[in-house]
Parts: sequence; structure tokens; C-alpha cells
Amino acid sequence: MTHTSTRTTSWRVVLALFFITSAVESMSMSHVFAFMPVYLESMHVPHVETWVGILSAVTFLVGLPFVPLWGVWAGRYGGKLVVIRSAYVEMVVFIVLGLSHSLAGVFIAMMLVGFQLGNTGIMLAAIRKAAPDDRIGFAVAMFSVSSSLGMAGGPLFGGVITGFHLLGLHGLYLLDGGLSFLTGTMLFLLYRQPELGSVKSAAQQHPESAWATAWQSIRFTFSLPVTWTLFGIYTVLMMARQMITPYLPIAIEQLPMHFVSTTLSIGGLMGLSAVVGAVITVIAGRIGDRIGFHKILLFAFIVSLPAVLVLGFSHNVAWFSLALTLFSAGYSMGGAMVFALFSTRIPETHRSTAMNLVYLPLYIGGIIGPGIASSLTHIGLFAPFAAAGVLFVIAVVTVVATRKYTTVLPSATRGETAL
Repeated sequence: MTHTSTRTTSWRVVLALFFITSAVESMSMSHVFAFMPVYLESMHVPHVETWVGILSAVTFLVGLPFVPLWGVWAGRYGGKLVVIRSAYVEMVVFIVLGLSHSLAGVFIAMMLVGFQLGNTGIMLAAIRKAAPDDRIGFAVAMFSVSSSLGMAGGPLFGGVITGFHLLGLHGLYLLDGGLSFLTGTMLFLLYRQPELGSVKSAAQQHPESAWATAWQSIRFTFSLPVTWTLFGIYTVLMMARQMITPYLPIAIEQLPMHFVSTTLSIGGLMGLSAVVGAVITVIAGRIGDRIGFHKILLFAFIVSLPAVLVLGFSHNVAWFSLALTLFSAGYSMGGAMVFALFSTRIPETHRSTAMNLVYLPLYIGGIIGPGIASSLTHIGLFAPFAAAGVLFVIAVVTVVATRKYTTVLPSATRGETAL
């Protein structure tokens, strides 16, 4: 056994560490999205509907320029350092947010989130590299589920904690900051990444600025039609998600659930629906290994279309809950299948770069989606949900029209040259 192999963490441990990291991050961020309207209302901020969209967009606007750089820095200095950086910046974000008592403080915290992002592609690439070929679908689906579980457990945990007055929202966000610190420390102590000798040699032979290298990475990644296809599909999914996520808590507030506190009703509905979505996604990952990821992806979009329309127009608790569960399952399945397609359909020569840029659609969708949704709220709260429905129609058409890129492995994955 080589020295490198003895210092490399096994794929199961890598998956476990990154699962916990992603779950904690998702749980903490779910508290932001789920309770931000209530948080702003407690500060007597006017026009909450407009501000939740703006605050969501500013996060991704700040983070967008750094998207291609995280992969470059991971290659030069190691993915471990980049992922740990994310956890510790996340700690700062929630300390600032928890100590804020005005819109200005919240705005600063949401801007700092832009420096926190950029770790998912690094973790996904590490898992893809470590996992055996016959376990890729399972490993990627499990990692994707970590986000769904975090989004599920977060609102439930936060709703109970604040609903029963064990902590206020300020205390909840400070608690999230403490958990982020523990996550970063866990990775520092337990995660051993592969040696970077070959990467460092390449960097020394071609001394370029990070920006120049990042631009080359982008051009290299988008030189294949399959890359455009997958990034396009994922961008539509992210736009739809970011278009309605800031407004789900407001829609839940309008439901006839006055027998429980606002945070408990928001946390309960969003959390339980996400739990079901996470369970379905694990099953879908295993099925996708057998019948094809593109079929699960198409099914996810078809299910999500009527769900978002019901969310926008229904005030019945039962129908709203069912629609929220279907949307959570559809989004979770869709994200997992896109990750799986990135891992298997993009040639190995382009795969690492593509995985590092995998969340570029999140940033684009996170800017455009809330921006459009915020401008539509003057029509009514239903408008962002109706617009998301249009996006899911586009997604279904796109998946069907580009089927040849998501069902047939590129020739490069069989050892030939990609065209």
C-alpha cells in the first residue's frame, strides 16, 4: 500500500463526513429561509414580501463571481481547506445574523453567505472520486439526501425550539453558528484528502492567476453539448426553487392554522414534507441505477408542476401539505438525478471541472428567480408559484428534447475522444 493511500479517507467515511457537513449547513440555512419573514416582521421591517426576495438574491449575487474560483483553489490548496473555510464562514454568518436587530444587520449577514457557498461541488467531486463505480448512484443520492434531511430537520427543530419558547430566533441562529464551528473542526480533525503532489506540479509548470485558470475551466467545461444540457436543466430547477422558497413561509402563515404558533406551523409543514422527500430520493437513487437517471428526473419535474400550482392557489391545509410534500420530493429527486448525471454522463476528462461548477445554476437561479418573484408579488402571492409552474413545463420539455445527452454515455467515458 502506498503512502498516499494510507493517508486517504475511505469512501464511506468521506461520505459520512460530507453528509454531516451538508446536513448541518442545510439545516442552518433552512432556518434562514423558513423564518426570515417572521424575523423581519419582529424587527418591524416594512414590505417583507419584497425584502425576502431581495435578501435571497443578494446572497447569490455576492457569491456568483467566486463560483469558478473555489474549484481552482481546491486544486491548488486542497478541497479540505475550501470546505473547512465554508464551515467557519457559515459560523460568522450566523453569529452576525443572531446578533442583528435591524434590516442592515440581516443584509450584511446575507451578503456574507456569498462567501460561505462553494463547498458542495468540492464535496461531490471528492465523493465521486472515492466511491466505487457500482456505488456512484447510491453515494451521490445519499449525499443529496443530506441536504434534504437538513432542510427537513431544520424547520422541524427550529419550529419546536422557538414554538415552545426554548430559544428565540436570535438564539436559534447563534446555535447554528456553534454547530457550524463544530462541523469545520470535525473536518479538520477527521478528513484526510488525497495527496496534492501532481496538482501542485501542474500549477508550478503553468503559473497563472486564479481568475485565468477559472476562465479556462469554464471554457473547458462548456465545450461539450452534454454539459450545456445538464447545466441548463439544473438552472431551470434552481430558478423554480428559488422563486418560491422565500414565499413558502408567507403562504403557510396564511393557512388556517391558528391553533399553533407561526414558527411551529412553518417548521412542521416544511420539515415533514422534506422528510418524505428525502426518503423518496434514496429510493429513487437506487431505482435510477437500474432504469436510468433521466427517467427519474423527468418524473420529478412532472410531479413538481401541479404541486407548485396548488401551493400558490390553495388555502386548504390538507391540499397544501400534500402539494408541499410532492414539491419537496420532486425537487430532491431532481437535484439528486442531476448530480448523478453529472457524475456519469460527463466524460472523465471534463468531470472534475464540471463537478466544481455544479452549483453555478444555483447562483444564477438564486439571483434571477427571487428577482422575478419579488417583482411579481404586487400581482399576488400566487404569482411566483405560477411562474415556477411555467419553469417546470420548460424543464419537462428540455429533458425530453435533450434525451440523447442524458441517456447515452458520451464516447469519452468509454475511452474515446469526446466531440
